[in-house]
Amino acid sequence: MQFLVVCMRRNNSRREYFLLSMKILGIDTVTHACSVALSGVDDSIIERYKVEPKGHSDSLLKMIEALLDDVAIRIEDLEVVAVDTGPGSFTGIRIGVAAAQGIALALKVPIIGISSLEVLAEGVDSQINAVLPAIDARMGELFWGRLSRDSGSVSGWVWRNQPTISRPSLMPTLEDKEIGVGSGWDEYSESMSVSPKSEIQFGIFPRARSVATIAERVIASGESNYPVVYPQYVRNNVYS
Repeated sequence: MQFLVVCMRRNNSRREYFLLSMKILGIDTVTHACSVALSGVDDSIIERYKVEPKGHSDSLLKMIEALLDDVAIRIEDLEVVAVDTGPGSFTGIRIGVAAAQGIALALKVPIIGISSLEVLAEGVDSQINAVLPAIDARMGELFWGRLSRDSGSVSGWVWRNQPTISRPSLMPTLEDKEIGVGSGWDEYSESMSVSPKSEIQFGIFPRARSVATIAERVIASGESNYPVVYPQYVRNNVYS
């Protein structure tokens, strides 16, 4: 089942309003969830989202077309493309990054790549500033990194532990006032060390609305030399 989600925002300055009026296409296909989002429409982010273990290659372009139809916008009106570059599913990452690169190249617009761990952290429903996202990498391992909110950084997040891959038993303890999120916690939380005042949010996937939100911050920072976008596989043989 596919869902249409509209996220409203208010109380923006004139500069923020200008930036938020930029039409940014966000794409996320790195897990079982496939989603696309569009920012810059009536001060909101509009998203199409569905969970399907397979079929992202068949769904993605149709979802983009439906999303643009929802708001009567042509693909030529897009000004920026942003994409979740992983880590995650090898096939999912490849599908999303290839589509984003193709659209950006055809339209001659910038492309911004964002880590799936940052995207997961952005989607957390909490005022807590410390997040430990983890994605199930199969083979008894996890992709994980440690992040804190930071309004002074380009993306709004800073790494406390850089992204890596390890077995669940080697994960650091989830600290007090820290949130665990992602399929790694869904699968392995019972075997991981957790402090009593920490929190785990289950069943959360990376989503395109978070990709678009982080891309807005990157643009608002004044950054113009975006790094070359390429898939963040972490290892060559990841689950498909």
